[in-house]
Formats: sequence, C-alpha cells, structure tokens
Amino acid sequence: MSNPNYDAAPPATTTTTAPASGSGRKISTILGLILAALLVIALIVFVVQNTEQVHIEFFGLNLDMAQGVALLLAAVVGFLIALLSSGILRLRRKVRDRHR
Repeated sequence: MSNPNYDAAPPATTTTTAPASGSGRKISTILGLILAALLVIALIVFVVQNTEQVHIEFFGLNLDMAQGVALLLAAVVGFLIALLSSGILRLRRKVRDRHR
C-alpha cells in the first residue's frame, strides 16, 4: 500500500558552514614571523660569538674573514645548492611524467 504523501527518501537538506575565518592564517603568519625573528637572533649571536679570523682559499680566492661569517656563508651556499638540485630533480620528474 502506497501513500502518495510519503516519500521514500527524506528531502535533501543543505547545510551551510560559515567560511573559515582568517584567524588561523593570522596565527600561522605571526608564528612564522616569530620563528624567523628567533632564527635571525640566533644567527646574529652565532656570528658575534665566532669572531676568530680564518684564512680561506677557494678556487684562487684568498679570503680572511670571521669564522662565524665563513660558516654561515658555507651554510647558505649549501642551502642554495640543495635548493637548485631539488628544483632540477622536480623539473626532470615533471618532464618525465609528461612524456608517459
């Protein structure tokens, strides 16, 4: 027996949620800035505490600089090399995947 006023499926209901507030984004931005500021302070302390002069010879360059600056420069160069090589590997993978 069927009832014409009875629907087999309940009516579809739509629920709306309020858009995500920007407070989460603001908090992560503030935390990122605080972390960056702490890193800069730590690097300044590192350079100031390692002021002993060192002599560096590299591909014909003869440099005399503070030990902290030399180590920081070496770390920056290493970071740039890693960034460049990871970018090249990512690009090669993308090209390889397109050719498949």
